[in-house]
Amino acid sequence: MPMRTLFVWVAIALLAIAAFTVVRSSARPRWTALREGVEFATLRGDPFCRIGSSEIAVLRVDPARVRMRVLHYSRQPERVPLSIVEWQRRTGALAVFNAGQYYPDLSYMGVLISDGDTVSARLHAGFKAALVASPSDGRRAAHVLDLDRDPLTLDRPAWRDVAQSFMLFDRDGRVRIRKTDQVANRTVVAEDRSGRIVIVTSEGGYTLWDFSRLLRNPALGLTHAMAMDGGYEAEMCVNSGAFHYASFGQWRGSGDMSDAPGARVPLPAVIAVLAP
Repeated sequence: MPMRTLFVWVAIALLAIAAFTVVRSSARPRWTALREGVEFATLRGDPFCRIGSSEIAVLRVDPARVRMRVLHYSRQPERVPLSIVEWQRRTGALAVFNAGQYYPDLSYMGVLISDGDTVSARLHAGFKAALVASPSDGRRAAHVLDLDRDPLTLDRPAWRDVAQSFMLFDRDGRVRIRKTDQVANRTVVAEDRSGRIVIVTSEGGYTLWDFSRLLRNPALGLTHAMAMDGGYEAEMCVNSGAFHYASFGQWRGSGDMSDAPGARVPLPAVIAVLAP
């Protein structure tokens, strides 16, 4: 083999090894304990990030040690959608992130139940997932339901808080979305092997297909996941003691950017993680 050809093949091999290493290391978060049952980490989404910061925020909570609540603007005194920053200030929550998709008139696309109050009873036929919390028996618990396996019962809801959206991947590892080139900020809610709820929000733009590949890395231990709304609405604020994090659904990084355009996007519905 000519020496030049040999160098080319060696270079290709080294690049392949480097890419493999990046993929493996991109989803190995280092967790910081914010309080008992609440942990935070960031990871890099290279090489899947298409635009903006590749940083991804990951919040992992034990649903037996926190309370997760679905909130909707129609149940607030002003009956006006709030920005993610305003939602966090209003609730004093440990974390707030965007809920699922909504129509131009701000009505929720699927089932939405807030503290036992049914905001939307429209079961979206194409949305096969639901984040559920606060069982009717008073326990602190939360799950990501695959509605093909565990359908919702709306006549006598078993959960006081429900937000319906669509499955990203299921317990069999099967991706449940179509492969497209649409790039956006992403918010995903997953469940891991220990039954913890894991909230993932990207600072940059990803396709859902690539994001699902990233999140199925065994290092994260996720069993199944659902996708919430994307784009400017993909936002999360975390506030626990001296720790603060915010991502406002834009292509650039996080930090304290309350004047960023995404920070002013009104969100009709959010999920709050509250201390017990």
